[in-house]
This record gives sequence, structure tokens and C-alpha cells, in this order.
Amino acid sequence: MRRIVLLWLFLTSSLIFGAAHELFVRSFEKNMMELSLRPIYTAGEQPKLYLFTQTGHRLAKVTNEDSFVFDVSNTDWIIAEAFGRSSLGYPMRGVRPTFLKLLSYRQDPHVFFFTDPEKYLFYIGVRLPQDWKLLDCDFQNLKFRRFSFNGLLYLYTPDKPKDGIHTLKLTFELPYGLRKTTSLDVFVFHGLVNSLRGSTTPMRVEPVAPYTHVVKPGETLWSIANMYGLTIPDLELANGISDGNRIVSGTVLKLAKVYFDSSLTSIVINTATGRLALYYNGFLVKVFPVAVGRSDMTPPGTYWIMKKEIDPALYWFGEYIPPRSPINGLGTRFFQLSNPTYGIHGTTKPWEIGKRISHGCIRMFNQDIETIDAFIDVGTKVVVVRNTEEFPINWTF
Repeated sequence: MRRIVLLWLFLTSSLIFGAAHELFVRSFEKNMMELSLRPIYTAGEQPKLYLFTQTGHRLAKVTNEDSFVFDVSNTDWIIAEAFGRSSLGYPMRGVRPTFLKLLSYRQDPHVFFFTDPEKYLFYIGVRLPQDWKLLDCDFQNLKFRRFSFNGLLYLYTPDKPKDGIHTLKLTFELPYGLRKTTSLDVFVFHGLVNSLRGSTTPMRVEPVAPYTHVVKPGETLWSIANMYGLTIPDLELANGISDGNRIVSGTVLKLAKVYFDSSLTSIVINTATGRLALYYNGFLVKVFPVAVGRSDMTPPGTYWIMKKEIDPALYWFGEYIPPRSPINGLGTRFFQLSNPTYGIHGTTKPWEIGKRISHGCIRMFNQDIETIDAFIDVGTKVVVVRNTEEFPINWTF
């Protein structure tokens, strides 16, 4: 009740007596909020700023010459109150705005990319948090047009981007003066744009009984996955784990099987011709030479890339072979397929590319699989075929 009364007093005093200061948001990072005051009078001294929150009053953690840094954790809003003194010695109080909601400062925009492979129109889709405005898009000095559709903001350009790794910068305006720049690394391949090393294709997560598992000392994701008929990528994706080697005892894991239905990037492997085709939205991008399994050791079928690794280690009959070792045949990249028996990887023996020599995995030149790794998503569909036909320009997956 006391807090409600104080809240009412703060708000009504500003309405009755007016506000002698303007409040601006300078920065917001990890619940540390930097605010500045601009006196609407000739100040005789630096004004003081205090905050009232859901958990009571808060003092500035840091007071600079022209700003105040507050810890605003554990509150959804703040009420600001400022006190100053004019050059004539009169007390000045009140601030505008008085009440700020913090939700918009804690959110991030969702950004995604799409390229029309026939017209080479490059689109950037942005889902803006509430009260955000996009001010500028900086990417290879290209000029973008914009439109809104179904609650999303789209930017597009008919100019073809240059291939390679580049940084896209989006500058936003948030309430009360804060400007925020989001930088995203992207990879452009044959004029087609995707996030660097891709993103994760939308997935279905189907729980598996007993639905959770508490990690015990000495357990690994591999041993837990085997216990419940799952794979390591299933557990990593279902639990948002980026490094499965760092789970700790006591962690509660969700037990689930992960499935992908469709993907913007796709791969077709022809074991008869020893070729791999990279597709983007059904459009043929490039064909690469590969080494395939002896005889029929790489079975035709449809798979999904569940995990992508840089400099993978090799585990061979219980022996650990470190990354980039001469006897580690995985090369610089490894893509784990939905059938854990098979994968796509680089090689330490480039002279074997084009041959039938593997135990079922697909081998590539390191520079080729590094290019594909930079472009495709986790969840990319992989289709293995066996025929003598050429890859079509357009493939309906």
C-alpha cells in the first residue's frame, strides 16, 4: 500500500508542478541502464536522479558528469525523480518522462534473410520489438527499399551483393533517445545471402519418456543418448546446448527427438557420379566432387544435418584422435546426419576425392566443405540418390 501511495505522489507531483528536467536513455546492457538529464533551466549544479521500482528505491551505481548508471534488474518499470538547483539558487524538481516500461529495452529484433535465386532480389526481414524504429541499414553500400507485411518489416534491393563474408549493420531507435546497432555476420555465395554458418531450420521436438534426465557424475551426452535411443544432436538441440562436452552433474535435460520438415538450403548427393549439389530454395547453386562409400555403403534416402562441427575430433573404437591430426580423416568440418552412422566431412587425403573409398560417409575437399558450412543451416535436408542423371537446375524437395 505504501508503494502505491508513493507511486501516486510521484506521478501527481509531476502533473501539478510540471517537469524541470528531460530524461534520455543513453544505453541499456545486461540490466545496466545509463540515463541522462537535461535541465529545462540554467542549472547551478548537477541535478540528482533517483529511481523508484517494483522492489523499492534505487540509487545510481555510477554517477558521471552528465549521466547516471542504474541496476534495473528485477523490475519491469521505473519511475524517475530528479532534483536540481537553478543558477539563482531555486530548487527545481520533476522529470519528463516520469514512467518508463523496460520491456522494449530488453528485447532484440529477429532478423532473417532470403534471396530470390531467379531475380537475385535480396530481402531482409525484421520483426521489430514494440516501440522500435529502424533508422538505417548498412550493407556493402547497397540501397534498400522497404515495405511492411503481416507485422514484419522487409528491406530489399535489386543490386547483387558481393560474395564473401560481410557484416550487416542495422541501426534502431528506441524510446527516449536510445539508439542501438545490431551487427550480423553474413555469407554471400553466388549472390545468395545467409547468416554466416547459417541458422537453425524450424524444428519439431517430440518428448520421449521419461521426458527428463538428471545428469549424474561421469555421464556424457553420448551415454545419456544411448540410454534413451536418442542422438547427441537430439539432446543438444532440444536443450539449447552449444557444447555437449560441458554438461555438469545435476543438470536436468529434456529427453526429446528432433525432426526437421523443410529447409531453405538443401544438398543432393549422387553416389553413382561422385558429385554433391548445393541447392538454395530448390535452385542449383554449385556442384562439388566427393568421395563416397565403397559399394553400397552410402544408402540412398533422405537425411537431415543435425550438427555442424569445426575441426572435429575423431573417436575410433574408443581412441581419441585430436582435430587436424594427420591420422584424423575428418578434415576441418563435420556434418552429422540424422542417421548417426553417416556424415559429411572434409579430408586429410585430398587425392582420394572422386573415389569409392569411405565406410559410408561423404568426403569433400576441405575448402569445399568450409564453403558449404559457411552457407547452410542446421536442419538442411540431404538427399542421397544413385543414378547417372545430371543435377536439375530446379529441384522440388
